[in-house]
Amino acid sequence: MLNRKSFQKLNLYHFEPVAYLLIEKLRLTPVSFGLWSLIATTGLNLLTAWISNTLWFQQGKGLLNDPIPWVATLFANPIVWGYYLWSYHGLIKVIDNLEASDVIETNESEIDGILRDMYCRKWRKFLALLSAVSFSILVFVTQLGLRDRWAGSGFLPNIVITVDTFAGIYMSSILVLNLITNIKIFYKVLESKSLKVNPLHPDRCGGLKSLSDYSLKTAYLVAVLGIWVGVIEYQVIGKQGYWFVHLIIPLYIFVSMMCFFGPLWTAHRSMKKSKEELLNQIARQFQTDYSNIHSTLRNGAETIKQGIEKVQQLRNLYTMTDEFPVWPFDVQTFRRYLLTAPTPLLPLLISLLQKLIESLLKKWGVLV
Repeated sequence: MLNRKSFQKLNLYHFEPVAYLLIEKLRLTPVSFGLWSLIATTGLNLLTAWISNTLWFQQGKGLLNDPIPWVATLFANPIVWGYYLWSYHGLIKVIDNLEASDVIETNESEIDGILRDMYCRKWRKFLALLSAVSFSILVFVTQLGLRDRWAGSGFLPNIVITVDTFAGIYMSSILVLNLITNIKIFYKVLESKSLKVNPLHPDRCGGLKSLSDYSLKTAYLVAVLGIWVGVIEYQVIGKQGYWFVHLIIPLYIFVSMMCFFGPLWTAHRSMKKSKEELLNQIARQFQTDYSNIHSTLRNGAETIKQGIEKVQQLRNLYTMTDEFPVWPFDVQTFRRYLLTAPTPLLPLLISLLQKLIESLLKKWGVLV
């Protein structure tokens, strides 16, 4: 069985310099890194606003009366940056727990080879850097026209927000790549194994609750990123020339579904395959015993009775096996996802509804 010590020997973060610096050199954990990001970003924003005299505006938005930078500083950044480090540790914990539940059996050399092969690809860093540079340029240009926001109140606030965006997008890109890589690893591990699903396991997921929890955590993360979707949409709604920003909404929906169902789908295929194999075994045995009953019709009532009891037990076993779960989550987990996924878009929907009502009232002459 794998354990935390064997995972530490893999040092997957060695393939990515920023994570290596944070974990190996600075000894930061996901929680501590999130807290440090909160402190550092808050201090930098306050210092920038003080130097540029943009702490508070009577007209427009200063740092202290603009809620948007505070959403990023106090909420989004700490969570996303913490998840960035968590993504290097969450995978092996799931595999450990699946082994502890006797669902699968693996060995260290097998997992070591898969992880190193998937995480050591150099294009991952270059793609993350390209995404960070491209999005930062877009943010910098976009903020020039947002005079009613602190980010557009001056050159220095714009630069600070752009730098913060660069760091955030780089870590978010690596995080997304890690999550996608983890899905591929789950597929490689689970597809090649015969899952021993326990339908009576107390986790109500056949022993795969850890995989369900992992998927739900990634869905929570995407919901946090989705808050930024709402924030960005809120800033540009009603403004001309920013139509391309609306493309973020379908992207968010797709990523949310992918992060939740992606890891689960890898287990679903194996769980369904294992269930079908068990059902086929029972069906073949049923057919054999049922045929034997016909061949013993002349052997007496007691022999026939024993044969009928056996096939009845096989039918009961088939019904019981047919109720085995084929998805590694329970109703409560799925309900949590359904409540989490659309939540970040609610402010946007409320804003759109508000503007629609105002437009109708003006059209009817109620408002001037």
